[in-house]
Amino acid sequence: RNERTREYLDFDERERPLGVQLFGGNAEHMAEAARRVIDWVQPDFIDLNFGCPVNKVVAKNGGSALLKDCPTLAAVASAVVRASAPVPVTAKIRIGWDDNSINATGVARILEDVGIAAIAVHGRTRAQGYSGPANWDVIGEVAVAVDVPVIGNGDIANAADVARRRAETGIAGVMIGRTAMSAPWIFEQIKHELATGEILPAPELPERWALIQRHCQLAVEEWQNEDQAMRSMRSRLMAYSKGFPSSKLLREKFQQVSTLAKLEEIADEHMVSCAEPFVLL
Repeated sequence: RNERTREYLDFDERERPLGVQLFGGNAEHMAEAARRVIDWVQPDFIDLNFGCPVNKVVAKNGGSALLKDCPTLAAVASAVVRASAPVPVTAKIRIGWDDNSINATGVARILEDVGIAAIAVHGRTRAQGYSGPANWDVIGEVAVAVDVPVIGNGDIANAADVARRRAETGIAGVMIGRTAMSAPWIFEQIKHELATGEILPAPELPERWALIQRHCQLAVEEWQNEDQAMRSMRSRLMAYSKGFPSSKLLREKFQQVSTLAKLEEIADEHMVSCAEPFVLL
């Protein structure tokens, strides 16, 4: 089991600063997990996931389940902070379990008190999952309530969103999740616009396809097994297809792709079939 876990921690030194995220509801086990991770890969920080809404995580008293059990949340966070020192520990939370128990401000104060170095807040409840708008008013309340950096998360799609949320809430930064899965160039676009005021256009269709193929090529090199690598990339390909012309047809093809050659064939056919200029949606 430890060997399987270590596989998840494979990384390239060029990817630093490196954070490793842990979840769980047993303070002793979480502290030991943090010690092992630090021994194995010397991460730049440890992150505690108190926000995941997925049923299988919540069922094990992990992720957002601990938003309903603040004493256990505090015990876990405190144990990991002590076990990880001097490596800093951060935490990710949601604004609450549901609309009747929005407690992000109180949770953030607990986390600050036990030594958490920064807090990321997703602006939805666990009950919402990923539906409905993110509540940035609550994120702003958290930013005011604690002295550690607060990072806002939810519905960030461009540089204008970043600038507006920072101005409105006083957050230290933003975290971008699902948007980056379909448009990983969003980080470059945001950095460029914030630095220059100039809006950087999204990549054209050929450039997007080149990026997708390069991503898959790197996956094959990492896995050393083309079929397994391409199967693992199918979910990534589904995300990339968002906003593409004829995206439904593309997704049907991606469900079957198992070789780089087939992916190249799909790309060539798709670019030929797209007579209209490609515009990012």
